Amino acid sequence: MKDKTISAACAWQPKPTASTIFEKKFTTGELPIEPNRYRLIWGRFCPWATPIAILMDYTGLNKVISKGAIYSLRHAGVDDDWFFGKANSDQDPILKTTRLSQNYRKADPKFDQRPSVPALVDIKTGKVVNNSSDQIMNELSTAWKSSFMADVPDIFPDDQSEAILALNRMIINDVTSIPGKITAVDSQAAYEKLAKQFFDRLDWFEKRLGNNRFLLGDHITQPDIRLFVSLVRFDVVFYFKDKLNRKRLDEYPNLWRYARDCYQIPAFKQDTDFESIKAHFYQVSDEPVTSLDRVIPDGPDLSRWEY
Repeated sequence: MKDKTISAACAWQPKPTASTIFEKKFTTGELPIEPNRYRLIWGRFCPWATPIAILMDYTGLNKVISKGAIYSLRHAGVDDDWFFGKANSDQDPILKTTRLSQNYRKADPKFDQRPSVPALVDIKTGKVVNNSSDQIMNELSTAWKSSFMADVPDIFPDDQSEAILALNRMIINDVTSIPGKITAVDSQAAYEKLAKQFFDRLDWFEKRLGNNRFLLGDHITQPDIRLFVSLVRFDVVFYFKDKLNRKRLDEYPNLWRYARDCYQIPAFKQDTDFESIKAHFYQVSDEPVTSLDRVIPDGPDLSRWEY
């Protein structure tokens, strides 16, 4: 079996794409804004893809852009591709492909890298047109506003765009990407530096949320979606697997209240799959479990997320 640390990574850190083929945008006119033309391929376990799934369900974009999830475990002996089901022959019902790499190669026949999620696919061609979590989040938040449900507060208001982008950078650099970086450390000093960066930022958010229900006031904006996705993975994965265990989430009163408030929102709850998260990051693949490091932990008690 190949290295399980490598195999487990969905897209722990944003990876540079090999080609602008996978960076097409709506805001530049490269992609037409056309309902029912695109499909988001995501992973229920993935901290980079899940924010997009929540954004779509929260705003109502799920009615004009479909979603499909990859199988949460690597197939035995295959650590460089994602399948759409437990069996090799299982197809995505819309794309009619069995592996995500097939959709990457429709866009670039020479594609030979590990396909990643999220992947926004043009249904007409079957081609992946964008695989950047940050770009897809921002593109859907702005270019597709006309397709949002009428009663949804603006998640990317123009007059708060600078604050939103600044918060996004903090969340990406100091929270979401830290666990992936920690798995690659080769010294105690490197680990301690990253752990300090992570907990210093959580302290900063804890203080900010002492005066706000959400990050920018009384309603959800895009950074809330990004931060929430990392917070739900904190006690389940980061605390144990990545040794980010200075505190548990419930030892931050404001962050814990905030995370549970977000969790009560239907779009947030329905796209939070604790079992898939644990299975992916501990079990890794569907090969037989033969060591403790691949055993799925029993806890923590997930009922505590409910009010």
